[in-house]
Amino acid sequence: MKIKPILISFASILLLASITLFVSCRHQKTNKEEITTFLNDFSTWMNEGNSEKLNTLFEVKLAPKSLKKLISLLTGKTDFSGNNKPLASILLDVASCNIKTINDDLVLVDIPTELSHINVEKKTSSINLKIRKISATEFKIVQIDAKKLIADYKDYTNLVKSKTPNNQDEFNPALYESETLAAFKTAAKLKTKYDSVIWFTFNHNKTYYYVLKGKWNLNKDLDIYISPNGEAKDDYKMGLVGPELKEIIPVKYSLIHNIGGIFPNLIEVESGDKKGLFDLNGKEVVTAKYNHLYPIEDDQNLAVLQDGDSFYYLKKDLSISEKENIKLSDFFTKIKKISTANDLKKEALNHVIEFNSFSEFDSVYLPASYLVDLGLAKKELEFPSLSRDKLDRPDDVGQQEYSITPADKIEHPDNWFSAFFFAIKDYYLDARYDFYDSKQLLIVDKKKNRVFTQPISGDYVITNTEENFDAYEGPCNINSIRALNDTLFEVKAGANLRFGLYDEHKQIIGGPYYHYYTIKGDQLVELRNNRNFGFTKYIKMDDSYLTGCYTMLVGHTEQNKGRKESIDASNAELLRFMKNEIYADYNYQFKDNRWKAIFSMFEEKHFGNEDESQNVKPDKVENLLTDIDKYNINWITQKLKGSKASSKTLASK
Repeated sequence: MKIKPILISFASILLLASITLFVSCRHQKTNKEEITTFLNDFSTWMNEGNSEKLNTLFEVKLAPKSLKKLISLLTGKTDFSGNNKPLASILLDVASCNIKTINDDLVLVDIPTELSHINVEKKTSSINLKIRKISATEFKIVQIDAKKLIADYKDYTNLVKSKTPNNQDEFNPALYESETLAAFKTAAKLKTKYDSVIWFTFNHNKTYYYVLKGKWNLNKDLDIYISPNGEAKDDYKMGLVGPELKEIIPVKYSLIHNIGGIFPNLIEVESGDKKGLFDLNGKEVVTAKYNHLYPIEDDQNLAVLQDGDSFYYLKKDLSISEKENIKLSDFFTKIKKISTANDLKKEALNHVIEFNSFSEFDSVYLPASYLVDLGLAKKELEFPSLSRDKLDRPDDVGQQEYSITPADKIEHPDNWFSAFFFAIKDYYLDARYDFYDSKQLLIVDKKKNRVFTQPISGDYVITNTEENFDAYEGPCNINSIRALNDTLFEVKAGANLRFGLYDEHKQIIGGPYYHYYTIKGDQLVELRNNRNFGFTKYIKMDDSYLTGCYTMLVGHTEQNKGRKESIDASNAELLRFMKNEIYADYNYQFKDNRWKAIFSMFEEKHFGNEDESQNVKPDKVENLLTDIDKYNINWITQKLKGSKASSKTLASK
């Protein structure tokens, strides 16, 4: 084996995934001019070496080590190790950045960068930012991906050293295995025929090379946000060269997967959003014309192939059946990794691909396309390659785990849909675990023979504190789904919640978070909702909404050391919050100082009407309330009267 067991991942240092998550704010739509202004500030402070100001642009109070190191590199103080002076300058080309709008509050930005040194020709790279609008005038970086920038920076500084007197190239052959050195040499020869050789892989003591013609940018071309449906953003084609240095897969595909990653001795290929299969002899087993390729556990068949509304079986003899009269619901539970827990890290050990780079510490794993299509895996994962474990790589952070665990399966009483919940853990060292815990919802629509996918975050922490909170678990961490009609779903999922109650010694730290999804075309779209108790916005309440389980922290809430209690939503304290949250959603100006303090914490990050410049005066709020709002306010009021709750703590009108 040339690829050894994996312990940590350098890629996660570079990824710095999702520093924080918040419920989306409600305000005017973000425009590109605002983002450009924000990026210009980022670039200016970076060029000035002002790390303190640069740090304020991130939505995090205590920066992890990896972020501190990156900021130190960007501001020209040290290289990424944090120990040496940087050998190259980094400049951002804000004017040429690519801004991709995700929703009204969130944008993805790809910024070209330039690496320069007096002795070496300039080199271009890129850095990716995910930016959230948290108030009418304020933006924060919630995720930064500097993977390509740091890899390019290390390659560039190695080149600088080789061309600078009194310095030696960092490349030391003694640090690499002989097979890896041989692969480097062969890849260099192949570059006379191809524009680049980006990866190589070892399979049964034979080496295979991933070759390209055209331009290639791993982040940009494999990013599902920038390149929807897997279509390559850059003009390139990929192929695979075998041990005899002949093409076994022609150079015409947008992506070639790991050997054996879906079936032994077969290789999945993608052409835009179409999938197919090759064998190791170069035979095209399945033409890349299918939208989906689902491997199944079955006595006679290997997979189900979907081409639009048509389905076919890939049989175990690798023949393809005639069109079959089957539906997704007929085979969905037979799909591999749907019904059992899976650790993609362990699977990657047998199928990883090596970077064709002296300075890259990681190996590549490209999960089977159906896992990506169903939202259960990223398009590309990177784990450290211990075939290069002698290299001087940082060891303070790294990807620890990528696992997929089925949570719940729910059948609609009328049998028109099945819902599947999955727990996904994408863990890193030196990071808050709950940021990388998420749930994935799959809905199989049996009426129209289609599947909907939707990620569900498990973290709805509102306050910006220095505390670290674990992923939400316990009796209140439940999943449920209800169809309100043929196109509207109510999904309840356990999540981290954090908001104070009227009694300042009590705080809610977890419980069900309500999501509302509607079907638009073939997409499941989440409806806007700023409330912790989202049902007050969309549903006329009944007693069923008072049975939900919530975790309350009593006592030392600031230190997260209080006593935990499980309560339901009929608790008078929760009912008061629930009612006043409806008003707070319209920037209602509370007279009671405690309520004012509670909701002022949410003002910039959570609530607000389209005009956030002013609070709504008491005599104006009635004009903003919907019929559902008014019904629920009255309904909650009656419940509070029944519980003999003190009226002085209610919102004053």
